[in-house]
Formats: sequence, C-alpha cells, structure tokens
Amino acid sequence: MTDASELLDPFIVQPPSLDERRAARIAEREFGKRGTVTELGGERDQNFRIDADDGEAYVLKISSPADDVSSLELQAEALRHVSRTDPDLPVMEIVPTIDGSPWTSVDDDETYLVRMFTHVPGRTAPGPELDEEALYEYGAVAARLGEALRGFFHPDADYDILWDLRHTSELRSLLDSVTDEQRRDLADRILDRFEDRVEPVFDSLRAQVIHNDLTLDNVLLDERDRVSGIVDFGDLTHTALVSDLAMAIASVMYRREDPIEAAEAVIRGYVSVTPLEEEEAGLLADLVAARHLTWGVTVAWRLDEHPEKTDDHSVAGVDDGWELLRTLDELGLDTVGRRLRTAALAGDVPYSRMDTAELESRRRQVLGSSPLSYRDPVHFVGGEEVWLYDSSGRRYLDAYNNVQVVGHANPAVADAIGGQARTLATNTRYLHEAPVALADRILATMPDELDRVLFVNSGSEATDTAWRLATAATGNDGAIVSENAYHGITEATTAQSPAIWPEGFCPDHVETVRPPVDEIPRRMHADRDPVEDITESLATLEKRGSGTAAFVFDSLFTSDGIHPPEGERLGSMIDRVREAGGVVVADEVQAGYGRSGSSMWGFQSAGVVPDIVTIGKPMGNGHPVAAVVTRSDIASTLYDRTGFFSTFGGNPVSCAAALAVLDEIEERDLLTHAVEVGTYLRDGLQELAVEYELIGEVRQRGLMIGVELVRDRETWEPAPSETTAVVNGLRRRRVLIGSTGREGNVLKIRPPLVFEKGHADRLLEALDDVLSEQSVVN
Repeated sequence: MTDASELLDPFIVQPPSLDERRAARIAEREFGKRGTVTELGGERDQNFRIDADDGEAYVLKISSPADDVSSLELQAEALRHVSRTDPDLPVMEIVPTIDGSPWTSVDDDETYLVRMFTHVPGRTAPGPELDEEALYEYGAVAARLGEALRGFFHPDADYDILWDLRHTSELRSLLDSVTDEQRRDLADRILDRFEDRVEPVFDSLRAQVIHNDLTLDNVLLDERDRVSGIVDFGDLTHTALVSDLAMAIASVMYRREDPIEAAEAVIRGYVSVTPLEEEEAGLLADLVAARHLTWGVTVAWRLDEHPEKTDDHSVAGVDDGWELLRTLDELGLDTVGRRLRTAALAGDVPYSRMDTAELESRRRQVLGSSPLSYRDPVHFVGGEEVWLYDSSGRRYLDAYNNVQVVGHANPAVADAIGGQARTLATNTRYLHEAPVALADRILATMPDELDRVLFVNSGSEATDTAWRLATAATGNDGAIVSENAYHGITEATTAQSPAIWPEGFCPDHVETVRPPVDEIPRRMHADRDPVEDITESLATLEKRGSGTAAFVFDSLFTSDGIHPPEGERLGSMIDRVREAGGVVVADEVQAGYGRSGSSMWGFQSAGVVPDIVTIGKPMGNGHPVAAVVTRSDIASTLYDRTGFFSTFGGNPVSCAAALAVLDEIEERDLLTHAVEVGTYLRDGLQELAVEYELIGEVRQRGLMIGVELVRDRETWEPAPSETTAVVNGLRRRRVLIGSTGREGNVLKIRPPLVFEKGHADRLLEALDDVLSEQSVVN
C-alpha cells in the first residue's frame, strides 16, 4: 500500500513561477520560436502560449519539480502512440528543441524541465453549458483516447498519484482535515462503500495506460462545443480503463439541474466506441463518487496543511462538488448506479429518452388504446435478474414476468443474440446448425412420441399452427378449451380464447369445459365432473357436424385462475378426446420452460402425453421465438397439404437466444430451484391466509402461484375489486404481480425462475402490508 503522503507530493511541490519575459527567451533560445508570450493557467505546471512570428501558436510548458525525466519520456511516447493509432484525435504534438531534443531544462532556484507543444485550438467550458450532443461527443472522444492507448506500454507507467482511483481508500488518513461534520460523515459512507464494493475487484477490471485526468479542464471545445483539443497528459498511469469514463462523468455532473441525465449522455457516447463490461458498468456510481471525494478531501487537506501552495484554480468549485456528493448520497448510490449501469449496458440505442408524461401521451397518439399495466403505468428503462428499473432509477421486484425466465438482461442470452446477429441472420431455407441444435435440445426434453419441431415467432403463431395441424390431421373443425382460456391473438386462437371474447360472442365450433381440478363444487359452483363436461362437449360438436379437431389446454390452466390439473382427471379427458377422433394440444406458452419445477413442461407434471405442444414466451427470454412440437405423422399432414415455412421462424439469432436459455436452465439447475423457492413462497402465502380471510386459497406448482381472493369463504364470493387494489398496492410498493381468472380475483405470481427466497420474503412482506391496508378499508 502506498503512503498517502507520497501520493500527495505532486500537490504540494511549489510550482514554477517564471515570468513572460523569461518564457519568451526560453522559447526563442531553446526552441527557435520568437513571438508574443501569454501566460496560461496551470495547477502544477506553468504554461505559456507562444504566438510565433511564423504565424503558428505553441505552448511552452515549464514542468513541476515533481516531474522527472522518466515521466516526461512516458508522456512523450504516449503522445506519439496516440498520433499513430488515431491521427484524428486532437492531441498536442511535441516541438523539439533546436538541437532535436524533446525537452530541455532551465534553472530558477530549482531546475525545471521545459517542453514545447503545438497549440490545439479551443476553449474550456463548464459542464452546464454542454447539451446532450456535446456530452455524447465528449464521452465518445474519451473512449477513443482509451482505445488509442490500448496497445501502449512503457516501463514508467506505474505513476502513483491520488487521482488514480485505486488509491481512494488512502483518503481516510486525510479526513481530519475535513472539518465540516456532515461532509466527513458523507466521506466515511462513500469510503465504506468503496472498500466494500470496489476495492476487492479493482485489480480485476480491464487495465491499461490511461489519461487519468480527462476532465473538462483538460478538454478544449470548438464553437459547436465539440472536442477540438486534449491536453495535459501529466497524470498518465496504468490503471482501470473505466476510470477515464468515471472522471469524465464526474466533470459534467456538478452544477447541473439533472446531473444523472448529463452522466447518461457521456456514457452513451463512451459505449458507442467502447462497450463496458458488466462489472465496470455496475461500479460507475462508486467510481464517480470516489473521484469527487478525492477532489474534496485533497483540497481540504491542502488548505489545512499547505495553504500557501494551494491556488484559486484548485479550490474553485469544490463546494459544488461536495453538494453534488450530498445529492448523490440522498438519491442513493444504488439508485444512481442503476441508472448509470442501464445507460452503459443499453449501448447506443437508436431512440431518445422521453419524460414519462410525454412518453405516455405520445404512446396514446401512435399506439391508441394499447393496454398498460397498473393504474399508474411504469416507465421502465432497464432490468437485471428479478429487478426492473424505472426512469428515475427506482427498482421494482418482478414477480410477474415469466417471459424473462432466466432473468432480465441475462448476459449469456444477450451475448448469444449479439454474437449471432453480428455473424448471420437468415432463414430455414438455408442449412444452418442453430435450428437443428435447438430442435435436438427441445426434443430431448419431450416424450419419445414427439419427434418433429416447427419453428415460428410467437405463442399465438405456435398455437395457430397447432390448430392447422389438428384440422389437417383429423379432418374436423371443432375445438374444446377451458372456460376462461387464453391461447393467442390470431383469428383462430382468439376464437379459442374465452378470456377475451366480447360479450355475447361464442363461436359455434368451440366448446368450453371446466379445469380438471379437485373440489370444483366448492370453488366454482360446478355440479358435474369435468370428464363428464368434456364428454358432453364432444357430443355437441359432433351433433353440429364439426367434430372435434383438438382439445387445447394450458397445462396449468393459468387464465382460468391457475389450477394445476389433477392428473387422472386430465388423463380421462384426453382419452375421451382421442376416442372421438381429436388430438390433444398442450399450450406450454405460459406453463413451460421449467415453470412447474418438477418437469420442464407442465403436461409432464400431470403425467399425460399430448399430440402437439406449443411453446413460446420464455423460449428466448424476451427475444421473439416459438415452436410447435408434434409427431411426424401429424406434421406430414400439413407438409403434404400446403407445406410449411416461416420467414423468421428458426432464424439463427432466435435459435441462439433459445439455446442460451436452455443452457441457463440446465447449468443453474433452475427446475430444482423453482420447486424449492415455489414451495417456500407457497408456505409464506398460506401463513398469510391464516391471518387474512380475504385469501380463499393458494394454488401452486413450482413458480406458478395463484392466490384466490374471496369476500366470503363460505359463499366463495369473488373479490375482483379487492384483487385490483392489491395488485396496484403492490405496484406502489414496487413489487409487480398480476391478476387472472374468470372473475379477475386471482393474484397471478410467476416470477423469473432465478427468483430467490430473499425475493419471496420481500414479496410476502409487501403483500402483508397491502392486505393489512385492505382489512382497514373493508
């Protein structure tokens, strides 16, 4: 560990103090440049502009005594390397002395090393003056400079200075100089976080030689606020690459009305050139806070210990820096970090962020009455695992979205999509390994009888295709579905979706039956067994002349209120259908991909074998991909009649996403996990049911859970308005679930399979709070 006093040496060495006349003599005698001399600013060095008689402008730099020959050699080689690798970057060029040396020396009580550089045009500008485009450009230039230095090596690049964020913890030894109690407490909190989150992993971050002080003080801008010059390479060192971005972000944030918005613009520019790794993105807020804290604490120490060596330039704005740290602390560095991480990992997306109110208004104008969840819609901008982040950086526990089965923004899935998209995106009319590999993987999870896969793009398209297969294979046109089923949005699947039928609508070729579950009379006021129900439906379709093409069922009867089926009853219903000449379609769009925990597919947990299986939603973890799995004899009836081809179905990008999802489920043993966490959550819900009579029943299979709310446990009167209130009450507490069932009185809980017991505890705590609130209202 380097001693803090050594790291502070460059700050306390007395800078040179030559006058303009002496500078003019040096410029002419040593470099052959005669002209007008104007002193410029400088914290540790002394800088003069030379407007030479040859019409060119130069900068004469008198280096601090803290800089030795090795540091000047490092800077000179780095500048030459940058000019070779990215000639368009506006860096200074070295102007040699008359005898061809890159520097000389002068004596003025001390010996100072002197260099001359070409003058780069532009002006410095404070962050508040820069618009989004200028900030984006600034971030992009910072990344380009890092890219230009990527292959640079120098034996003296291990320059130790407190600006290197790896030394942030050394600030503790200086905190006695921070006399303001609130600032000192703030510093302690930031350092605690740094030592807990950053320090253990800092040396594992991507590292190289970087500028290490790429703030707005060291960047010159033209009249359009675009970068026209990069100056002062005096803090070059080998450290974490992301530090340059953190310093750029820190430089633009203070004195702005929305500092995080400014930071996001810089990040978007940076990642358009150099994408961040996951760990780098997650540490941005802490690194930015560390940079500001370093500034604030070192200024306090210098004023306390060496006031005579502290100039106005060093102190200017430091109070604003402390105020920014206070603001970030009040917002919560976790919250700030999520926003910065989202900006970093989103990359250079081809749309602009909108204010939530503006976005909602614009959405209504272009999308019409397209539904939104919750009374108070949520504007999400990012996600991670089981968390979703809104536009203000607040995080929400997602206990509802089964599509992201292996977690939001899953890195393995994202990498698979990006890698394949950068390689090839075509269709199944050409040979490619991906659809074959995916079909093999899917079939390996299915009963042996099912040996063909047809790829499509959505659950609706899969179920529509299944219906085409059923009618082609049987020659019949009738369908049987559960009484509140939902199977899709195509014309055929809408006809099989009573959950969305308008009032009075009931297609002649569709019959409905009750789910095959126990205790139906108590819950659903049924007066007969579902096996008898389906027998009557089969007879009705036969009398109408349509016959039965298929019995289509969601394997967990999700839209009916989440009713895991009783296997024997379901098996008897399937037998009746087959005896009548129909086929059996298991819709696994909601229930599949390990949702039931005990098996990959919901029908397997019921011990039945369908003729056709449809899969979708979670198949690509959010990427549109779906499939139909069936027997070869059934598939051939469609192939022989019309053939089958889907332009995007089975494309390599979608297949890569789906393969990555299967890998994640297998490698993380998510089926076992779903059983364990689902059981834990069910037990917690049943404990709440003892306390709150509003809970009529908890139904669970793996991580698909329905909580039926009733106003009276004797009459089983549904409680739909109370259910809506609970769903929205949880949303206000930043926990997301949905509702389902014919009466809309069943809480639908179906989180990503990476949901942990700790997440279940948070859900249970929030639900307890909401139910308690409902008890008071009622």
